[in-house]
Amino acid sequence: MVSSNKYLVNLLALLRKYVPKILIIFIERIRVLPMYLGWLIDRKFGKKFLLKTISPLKNNFSGKRCIIIGNGPSLNKIDLQLLKNEYTFGLNRIYLLFEKIGFETTFLVSINRYVIKQFSSEMLKNDCIKFFNYKYRSYVSSKNTVNFIPPTIHSIKDFDNIEKGFLAYSGSVTFLAIQIALYLGFSEIILVGFDNKFNNQGSSDKAIKSKKNDSDHFDPNYFGKGIIWQLPNYDSLDYGFKVVENYFKINKDRFIVNCTVGGELHNFKRAELASHLKSSSFSNKVS
Repeated sequence: MVSSNKYLVNLLALLRKYVPKILIIFIERIRVLPMYLGWLIDRKFGKKFLLKTISPLKNNFSGKRCIIIGNGPSLNKIDLQLLKNEYTFGLNRIYLLFEKIGFETTFLVSINRYVIKQFSSEMLKNDCIKFFNYKYRSYVSSKNTVNFIPPTIHSIKDFDNIEKGFLAYSGSVTFLAIQIALYLGFSEIILVGFDNKFNNQGSSDKAIKSKKNDSDHFDPNYFGKGIIWQLPNYDSLDYGFKVVENYFKINKDRFIVNCTVGGELHNFKRAELASHLKSSSFSNKVS
């Protein structure tokens, strides 16, 4: 039986279709406030727990580069072995690739209700440093192995400081990964697998139950038959990537480049992955 949460999510998705974006942002700020305050005072799995893990790492990776790996089908068009000695961020079910490529990502980030509810037990089996949505911590069995982050909305001036909160509800877990990378001090962020286009059509953020193999991600089982997931919200994605674009325009000592093969993400400089890794002036794990 499909949970009542799915119907609530779909009702909100329908409302977002007709409500002005600026009003949606305001409503989301108000809606997440109680949960955010709970995260602030939760001494067990809230802000104090997160800072104990990440504070010693703040700005530790200055002068280094990291790769944020998206989940688009274009991942199958690149040699992921190129990333073996890189600092990497994986998103949601990226672990489906680990056996094939022979290594795990350094970090793993997940914030979506349906991903965490259905697959947190699988994500916990990996040794990556994990960041999950605090709101859905009840779905996580081994909470002590996870850093819980608050999905709050802040302005661009707070974008690189996860001690204050996150720009979330912007269409993708990608924006959380970017903010964590900036907080840790990475000087260059390289994006791969960000196709930014989907074959499945429907209302933004609508929760659906897959009836066939997944053609929108790198693995047909990613959101395959029987799995509940949310359709993309292109307005939110565009808004989030615009915020990221503006951040890097303002902070000229930080760099971002899109090494995705093809795709519809055009906010950032494009490059071919292998040649860019050779020419990058920033170091990886071994250099």
